[in-house]
Amino acid sequence: MIDVAYPYFDTNLSWLSNNYRLLLEANDETVPVRERLRFLGIYAYQTKEFYRVRIPNLLAMGEVSNDIRSKLNIFPESLLEHVYETVENQLREFNDILISGILPTLLEQGVHLYYREAFVSEHAAFVRRFFLDKLFRYLQPVFLDSRRTLKTPAFESKQLYLIVRMQHREDAEEDWYASVNVPTEPYGRFLELPEWEGKRHVAFLEDVIRENLPVLFPGYNILESYALRVERETELTIEDEYPMQVAQRILKQLEKRNFVQPSQYFYESGMPLYVREYLVGKVSIPMNDFHERGDYLFMQDLAKFPVLSRRLDYPYQRPVQNPEFEETKSVFEAIQRADQMLHLPYQSYEPIVRFFNEAAVDPHVREIHVSLYKISPNSFILNSLISASKNGKRVTTYVELNTKLDIQENLQWSKKMRDAGVKILLSVPGLKVHAKMALVKRKVHKGWERYAFLGTGGFYRLTSREIVDHALLTSHRELTNELELLFGYLSTQDEPKKYKYLPFNTLQVTQFNLQKRLLDLMDREIANCNAGLKSFITIKINQLQDHILIDKLYQAGQAGVPVHVIVSESCGLISGLPSISDNIVVSRHVDRYIENTRIFHFGNRGNDEIYVTSCDWTHRNLHRRIDICFPILDETLKNQMRTVLRNYMNDNQKSVRLDLYQNNLRIADDARGKLRAQEANYRLVEKIERNGPSRRSEI
Repeated sequence: MIDVAYPYFDTNLSWLSNNYRLLLEANDETVPVRERLRFLGIYAYQTKEFYRVRIPNLLAMGEVSNDIRSKLNIFPESLLEHVYETVENQLREFNDILISGILPTLLEQGVHLYYREAFVSEHAAFVRRFFLDKLFRYLQPVFLDSRRTLKTPAFESKQLYLIVRMQHREDAEEDWYASVNVPTEPYGRFLELPEWEGKRHVAFLEDVIRENLPVLFPGYNILESYALRVERETELTIEDEYPMQVAQRILKQLEKRNFVQPSQYFYESGMPLYVREYLVGKVSIPMNDFHERGDYLFMQDLAKFPVLSRRLDYPYQRPVQNPEFEETKSVFEAIQRADQMLHLPYQSYEPIVRFFNEAAVDPHVREIHVSLYKISPNSFILNSLISASKNGKRVTTYVELNTKLDIQENLQWSKKMRDAGVKILLSVPGLKVHAKMALVKRKVHKGWERYAFLGTGGFYRLTSREIVDHALLTSHRELTNELELLFGYLSTQDEPKKYKYLPFNTLQVTQFNLQKRLLDLMDREIANCNAGLKSFITIKINQLQDHILIDKLYQAGQAGVPVHVIVSESCGLISGLPSISDNIVVSRHVDRYIENTRIFHFGNRGNDEIYVTSCDWTHRNLHRRIDICFPILDETLKNQMRTVLRNYMNDNQKSVRLDLYQNNLRIADDARGKLRAQEANYRLVEKIERNGPSRRSEI
């Protein structure tokens, strides 16, 4: 039963509800089969992240006092039991989808994935040669028996291993155990085998190693082998979830109780208890830290299944050109003429590359400020910033050195930028710059010109063509002036609370004015509804968890304001609660591309306002990060964004409705016919391209 006195859906269960939506997509027979494998891979990754981020929090909350848990309405023991049961059910469905649905479909389309089966003789010879010639050099077989090792063996985090049980041929009375790493670099997780009987064949890399264990351990009889993976880099996110005073109380209690974040050991199904007991004795971990998975581990690698035939994928969509930039030699000239927006990945990201390249060589450009959030060696922007600095521009970057990425690689790029004269400011606790923004200042005879990039996605992945994002390029005076003010503040690296007031009016900034502005906008919709004027609230977001904003949405719904929330991840708002949220619709959208856009649309008596942002409605984003929210002021661009949102609201193919318990309910086709938002939005940008800049106002 839902506690109407505490009408918020649990974050952990909502995360799992979103994971299940990925399984629905993987089970959809209308989705190309390799794309179905990709959704299974995304599901596996999200489940891994759930265990890395959410499970440590729940275990930690089991150690804090009852008064704190009651205040937060969290009961970790029963919740953990529910979570584990839900994950187990989902994993069974995962395996059923793969074995009963996807593998037979792959076979029908001429692709065979070896799955817990012996190699035919025609492939066994190829596998042996690959093992000896290429893979052998990357293997590290280690005996686990204490007489063979000087210290307890350490399993590296995020590394896949085979645990091998064997007997020496001269002494069959005693079992020996060894570990063998499964090196996914440089060959990847899957090995393509020669065609046979008219089909393409693929094998898991660990099966290649299993096939050749007698070569790796000469003189031993191999009895059995099982896969094992360790996750040590678990993460407590207490400070990101709760107000500072509550978080500090929790952390102080955990410190007093000597709480240690647990390592997590995942093993493939079928591993006997005696093998786990042997490992427990060797690595000194509680048996409770073992978690059973399916027939194979690290199934997130399914997202990288080899490209064997284009018919197994979605049809190629060419990146559409934005005509506003095609007609001008200078990006800055196009932006001066009117605000420009790119709808990615449907449109080409080339204008963004041109924006930074042009800034690097334009003699009038004096300053470039940019929030990189994360550094990636594949990011197009790094070389432009280095060139700009070498060309005498003042370049300042704001970077988070993120542990999820390769820190060594980050440090190497940071050194290259510093050597070129780029000023790098790293995120500090409580001031993580999550905003995706850049400012270019040009000195011309009329004075200063300012050009801004404001986006929903980081530069490090804009070129991936896998993620839906929006990017605004603007020279709007109020926006660019306030953006310069924000960059000036960030250069101080002071905490926001030291600045009681900064004059942000057009630009909304977390930790300053964003939450209050959102509350004011919703209050206005409530007042308009009460006055009989046009009102509505449409929110497209990744995560919706902030209770203050959820309460205001409830209040708006109760006043009669039509509220539609489109989420792509977790959602704490419960739709359909009688007298609380029965005027609120919550839908979840999953399709070919990963949704990353956050768009807020308010009716405002018919003078609607649209805002775009990189900020989710979570405690972390609103109170521990710097994020921005910016209005779409150009009427043509507003028309485009209205169409984009309308397509999501009317999608009856890839959207599901969430009920009281966040079950993902398919939307039945109706008289409107079939509508798929991502396809419709691609057709929108094709129309923009056809119309060209001369007919801009007609879009």
